[in-house]
Amino acid sequence: MPEIRVQDLSHAYRTKDAVSGVSFSVESGTCTVILGPSGAGKTTLLRCIAGLETPEKGRIFFDGRDVTSLSPSQRGIAMIFQSAALFEHTKIKDNIGYGLRKLGYSKQESEKMVYEAAQKLHIETLLDRYPHAVSGGERQRASIARALVRNPQILLLDEPFSSLDARLSQQLQQDVRRLQKETGMTMIMVTHDQSEAAAMADRLILMHDGRIEADGAPRDLYNHPPTLFAADFLGTSRISRVEKGSELFALLKEMFGFSENAATAALRPSAIILDEQSELKAEVVSSRMDYEMCEARILAADTELLMHSEKDLLPGETVGIRFRKDGLNYYDSSGQSVK
Repeated sequence: MPEIRVQDLSHAYRTKDAVSGVSFSVESGTCTVILGPSGAGKTTLLRCIAGLETPEKGRIFFDGRDVTSLSPSQRGIAMIFQSAALFEHTKIKDNIGYGLRKLGYSKQESEKMVYEAAQKLHIETLLDRYPHAVSGGERQRASIARALVRNPQILLLDEPFSSLDARLSQQLQQDVRRLQKETGMTMIMVTHDQSEAAAMADRLILMHDGRIEADGAPRDLYNHPPTLFAADFLGTSRISRVEKGSELFALLKEMFGFSENAATAALRPSAIILDEQSELKAEVVSSRMDYEMCEARILAADTELLMHSEKDLLPGETVGIRFRKDGLNYYDSSGQSVK
């Protein structure tokens, strides 16, 4: 399967740079997820790779072949969008097999390929139905089957699960990831969803303002974010910032020792542990429960922190806490990681 290489890519809309000087490579047979907030340049980058946009600068290579100027049909890719975009007055089987006859496949071959693709997505019993007669999740499965029916070597996905409810989204993520591993496709997916990114990615690229902010294995980036933006963005719960000059920053410095260049300490909720034997006390400012844990805001010294606890914590309660050293990261005044 092809390796994809993007080299110094830039693209603008009118006067705004959507992508600026982006370079990265995607290993053959892996899934790379491009994550970032709205307006980060994720979809523009994917559309350039697909050939739907022509970059103003830079090159795109598939297995060393320059495809920058080639049309989407010449690149041998398949693409799945947020909307299923099915032909409403055409049966599911004909939506999936659209274009196969033009590619030279016989009717018998096309029917076999359509059925096999539908089987992989668990919609083989829906082939004679029309799109309006199936659910949103089934429509998206048909869209994915249409993309996979020709066994593409490269699959590009643009927010493919965002219109589905959480349970359907998770099931489709598992199915697509399984198919990617079985076929060895090279896959790039764009999303703004943290849980999707963590579930799908062999490698995660975090974008911000048209540039790559962080690049690596999802767990590595989560545990050791290279920038303060990455620390703040990655994960389903926000970090707590402890700023230089605060009483708590001085306490952390005394406890753990870290670079004199550090201007901010970033703590994830999991870095704070209840410990009634600890001399460091905190007051519970507010709390809320979900099915599995309590999320609480606590005041430690002069800084408010976010923590998670299996125990119910009540506003006004005083608790003992300690910090996990491996749950803290430090950043200089420019937002770059320091030790």
